[in-house]
Amino acid sequence: MDRPPPTKFDLTLLSDREFNQIFDRIDDPETGLALLSKRPGPGEETPEQALNYIFWLGQFTYWRNWLAGDVLAVVGAEMHCALVKRPPPTWLCRAVHLLAMPDAEKRACRAMEKAALRYQAVELVRGQGKVQGDEIFEEAAKQLAGTNAEGSAETMRKSHQLIERAGDGHAVTLQNYKRAVEWRDRRRRSKKF
Repeated sequence: MDRPPPTKFDLTLLSDREFNQIFDRIDDPETGLALLSKRPGPGEETPEQALNYIFWLGQFTYWRNWLAGDVLAVVGAEMHCALVKRPPPTWLCRAVHLLAMPDAEKRACRAMEKAALRYQAVELVRGQGKVQGDEIFEEAAKQLAGTNAEGSAETMRKSHQLIERAGDGHAVTLQNYKRAVEWRDRRRRSKKF
């Protein structure tokens, strides 16, 4: 028998697998903590659901602490996963990867992120079809004003070209991005001579 659809989002109706998939896809610890604060009262959840709530409450708390600069929060989150015999969530895998990455790679990663955001803004403006030519880059610059990816229309154009060269905007990897940057830098040096 099918159960009727819930009138509001009810976490107690989810299977363990669905619950974990939803919480693993959350991209901000504050969002996860806010969602967990809507936890049903005692007796309204199974023991497995209670353990899921406890696990994710710990993970989001560790994640928030890591974002605030507590590097040891990553270690605590890893130990928490080992203690309850659960695989690490996506945020934790990314955090471990970032911690293991050399500083030059981190800088390249941040630069690629900015360039990718600029590329997406340009493509969004282009897809709307309201402006043409160089006005596309000017409009994208306006949309990103006040963000960490802000820049001039010329910066938008150059970032768009760089991401296009690195993987046509869809399959950009850090390695491809670094190759595109090297190609651009070689080209700039050759123009100086």
